[in-house]
Amino acid sequence: ASRFALSGSAYLYTILAFGELPALTVGLNLLVDYHVGAATISRSMAVYFVKMVDGWGLNLPRALGNYELNEAINISMLSPIFLLLFTLILIRGVQESKWTNLVLTSLKIFIVLLVVFGGAAKVDTENWNDFVPEGASSIFSATSAVFFSYIGFDVVANAAEEASKPSRDVPIGVVLSLVICAVLYCLVSLILTGIVPYEDISKSAPLSDALSKAGVQWGQQAINIGATIGLGTTLLTGMYAQSRLYLSIARDGLLPEILQRVSGSLRVPVYAQIWCGILAAILATFFDVEALARILSIGIMLAYSVVCWSMLSFRSNHNRRTLGLVGIYAALVLGMSVSLSLSSLLPWYLPVLLATAALLTWIPIFRERFDSASPRGTYRCPLVPGIPLLGLGANIFMATQLHWAAWLRLGVVCLVVFALYLWRAWGLRNTMEPQEDGDRAHMYERLNLPVADAEGKAIPVTPSIMISHDPRQLGLDKDSVETYGVARSEGSIGGSPEVARPGSGYGVNVL
Repeated sequence: ASRFALSGSAYLYTILAFGELPALTVGLNLLVDYHVGAATISRSMAVYFVKMVDGWGLNLPRALGNYELNEAINISMLSPIFLLLFTLILIRGVQESKWTNLVLTSLKIFIVLLVVFGGAAKVDTENWNDFVPEGASSIFSATSAVFFSYIGFDVVANAAEEASKPSRDVPIGVVLSLVICAVLYCLVSLILTGIVPYEDISKSAPLSDALSKAGVQWGQQAINIGATIGLGTTLLTGMYAQSRLYLSIARDGLLPEILQRVSGSLRVPVYAQIWCGILAAILATFFDVEALARILSIGIMLAYSVVCWSMLSFRSNHNRRTLGLVGIYAALVLGMSVSLSLSSLLPWYLPVLLATAALLTWIPIFRERFDSASPRGTYRCPLVPGIPLLGLGANIFMATQLHWAAWLRLGVVCLVVFALYLWRAWGLRNTMEPQEDGDRAHMYERLNLPVADAEGKAIPVTPSIMISHDPRQLGLDKDSVETYGVARSEGSIGGSPEVARPGSGYGVNVL
């Protein structure tokens, strides 16, 4: 995200590493998770809002938060209202939504710390004697169920184009928020399991019920307020990221052009933001949380897996042999994970053999070179290829723990993507001239552009996609910008000087 300071996050990295079709697959699966997530969060927010207002003595009908019409449809009247409100805030611009998010997040953290310190005195350490009562496998299955919460870090990456200094701000934002969230999550989990034995934890309102049982009378209302505010900030940032992802995909011509239009005065993709609000409101009005949650997380797991793969691609200078070995490793991990899930039907030694084979692929992978330099001043992931390989393996393993409906959803979205892409390719078959060859450097030579950066290192370019580069990464000095026709356009949404994108930032486009 610090190297490519543009909106798009995982979609952007995939299109630069692997091309349009994989990127569109990742992007649309991400968008499905974002939309379903927004609907799920707004439904939960509506329920907690009703409880919060009840705690103040204003008895609202519970049906406003969740009214069961029949077994298939549950109607929520408050959810679309919240989505409309946040859509209007986001349309007003980044500054307004930034301050709204800052105030709500500060209140949320204050309430979380209040709960932690208020409940710490009521902890019974004997509840921790059997610390993993259901075994290690339960940790992975539970993690896969709540994996969608990690989409927040994708939101930070999506904001790169609007960061004042993305090479510095984005890594700090991602790493610092990850550490803070991990610490708070562990503290709250310890307090909860320390107050109440794990088998007695309420499924509907775990924290508020636990604090009430412990005699912390103010705890229930504090949790209701904190949950309402916390879900509100999550909804706000998630809807923000959705519109930027639509903007990024539409810029590349893979979605309707109207979704990339940016308001001249507000610098916001207004049409994309409105579309996000409408779609999420429809889902939130008619479908309950349980039904929506079953198909969550698979999209973000796919995206994060491809991000790990993309990093290995960039750091190996797009070495095909390296990427092939990583593909074999991913296939073996998938086979091992599936065989573990079906262990009662398959020989016990099959997952052991597949796990061993997956680990053996690390030997040739580690012998490859991963020292392809990033531009100066940008963040470099340490311990490559170890960290990307661990991330890829963990994502694949946890994906196999998801509900079958999530995999069905993934398959349907992928089929839709392939159909749309084939339709697009058919429509363009007579409008594009064939390339003389697919060599990356050849495309630069056709435009009379340098094929190396300022340090003399080759600039990798993905064939068959439209990309852009900062003139400084192309080795162009300030005086050369005008010569090559590189100019800042009015299509960007952020104030970052490092933006480089078709229709936004610098206009050196390579087709």
